[in-house]
Amino acid sequence: GLDLGLFKDRLSLTFDWYRTDTKDILFEKALPYAIGGYGSGGFRMWSNVGETRNTGVELSITSRNFIGPEFTWDTTLGFSFNKEEVLKTTSEEPLEFDDYYLIPGEAINTYYGYKYLGIWGTDEADEAAKYGQQPGQVKLWDKDNNSTLNTEDYCVLGSATPKWSGSLLNNFTYKNFDLSVLLIMRWDWTINYGLTGWYRTDGINPSPVVCDYWTPENQNARYPRPDASVENGQAQYNEWLNFFDGSYLKVRNVTLGYTFPKKWLNTLKIDRARIYFTANNPFIWTKSKYLKDYDPEKGGNDDVAPLSKQYVFGVNLTF
Repeated sequence: GLDLGLFKDRLSLTFDWYRTDTKDILFEKALPYAIGGYGSGGFRMWSNVGETRNTGVELSITSRNFIGPEFTWDTTLGFSFNKEEVLKTTSEEPLEFDDYYLIPGEAINTYYGYKYLGIWGTDEADEAAKYGQQPGQVKLWDKDNNSTLNTEDYCVLGSATPKWSGSLLNNFTYKNFDLSVLLIMRWDWTINYGLTGWYRTDGINPSPVVCDYWTPENQNARYPRPDASVENGQAQYNEWLNFFDGSYLKVRNVTLGYTFPKKWLNTLKIDRARIYFTANNPFIWTKSKYLKDYDPEKGGNDDVAPLSKQYVFGVNLTF
């Protein structure tokens, strides 16, 4: 690591590089149903399944941009890059663990399966028929181009771990006012967006209110055509269109405060009083238009409450 201060510490820098090798990593492995189990699931057992490596850098730069008797401004920039890699496993085939796979040469939390290419168009009816599909249904990549879809056509869909992340914090003070603004960014990662999995082709709730579904007039849609005949409203291969680039930039926190002058507080026997207003997660920009109005920081999980915008007004008193 490196710690550096320049210009009488007006500019400071911290840099760290790391590499961690882990052997005999533990993962909970599903055993064949023939061994037994109870309820709807089989037995699971913790197993040593391979070796991994994490390599990365972490950088923090703080600048005291302006220092005056009434106004100050400082900025802190953070950046981190991490490369996960599975070095080897106990199997010649990809190892599946819940939603992820362990594949040598890939990241630890890797998504693996059919690659979504879009929706079959009306001018592709003959080609779609080779796969038992029709225009308006999900189109997948036939990796070996043999007109048959099976696990041999599976490919890496992405990693649930961002390639890099960053943050930018600005702090301002002017007389008795203070303002802080924190931005964060996570880039180049994949999420399995659970809410799109609620889309039903039969139109029965719950389904997204606004859904870009296929019609003869909307050939470039993301989702398959409505079809009331589909069992449970889940068209074949629907689950493979739920993977999105989760890259985003958001304003994580904005806080504006005011500290009252001490001469106002002496008669009240208060040592310090400050009022403030804080906005959490007020703005977010996502790379994928399909994640609009969703906060990818949740990683696509729809099992728990989503991250929400919060607005807080408070008072700090010191006696």
